[in-house]
Amino acid sequence: MNKIEMNTNLYDELIYENLIQVSKEIILPLYGKLKKEQISFKSRLDDFVTVADRNTEKFLKPKLLNLIKGSNFIGEESYSEIGYSDNLVSDYTWTCDPIDGTYNYVNNLDKFCIMISLCKSRIPIASWLYFPIFKIFCYSNLNSSVIFRDDKSKIKVFRKNNELQFEVVKGVNFIEDNLFKDFCPQKDNNGFTIAKNIRCAGFQIVALVCGKIDYLLHKYITPWDHSPVFNLAKSAGCNIYLKPKEKNFYYNYSGQLLCTSSNLIYNKLKKI
Repeated sequence: MNKIEMNTNLYDELIYENLIQVSKEIILPLYGKLKKEQISFKSRLDDFVTVADRNTEKFLKPKLLNLIKGSNFIGEESYSEIGYSDNLVSDYTWTCDPIDGTYNYVNNLDKFCIMISLCKSRIPIASWLYFPIFKIFCYSNLNSSVIFRDDKSKIKVFRKNNELQFEVVKGVNFIEDNLFKDFCPQKDNNGFTIAKNIRCAGFQIVALVCGKIDYLLHKYITPWDHSPVFNLAKSAGCNIYLKPKEKNFYYNYSGQLLCTSSNLIYNKLKKI
């Protein structure tokens, strides 16, 4: 067991505290109160970036780098300035999407989250998500399960013999009543359940982890979104397919990422 795995619980608590703090101090005070000059655009007019995105990343970067001395950091908002080349001095790299689902955040919708992952030799080994509106923290548990928690409850989600399992570690199973209470999944042309037009990769992956959707397929891969997507899918026992095929998923992978809730769905999708 390596050092990162031995300290997972310590990282979980520290990151949880930091995500709660940045949500209270930066993200939530601007929710529903953004001014026009605090919102700008990227490649499309509906691809927003806000002062909250930038300030959240600035807040989290030193906190994460301090957890592992000499580690690297790839953030969505600073990537265009530094790229990958400056992030190869260590085996350990943090990725961060300060607000995944900025479109929802700007439009006062509730499905957005902070996404963080830790990669070793470019392979994601741990991930953490926080949903500020729902006050739910989600993280991978040594690649064997996914934990959901708030201040009262903790739930472990995993697959055993290809069957979805929920284990209440503390409190009650709040997931159904809180995180997914207003979620309306849809059917694709082949009858599979999907999360359409959610505009939040973090919400998509937790919906998959919890069996609310059958699959997700992403064709545009980024380190800050898909390192945690891959890691959480793997930790929950979901099926993963890379096109083109690779032995491992790396944060700079270029291709398509398919994650399915079960082996049965995976085999059906491969035939389509």
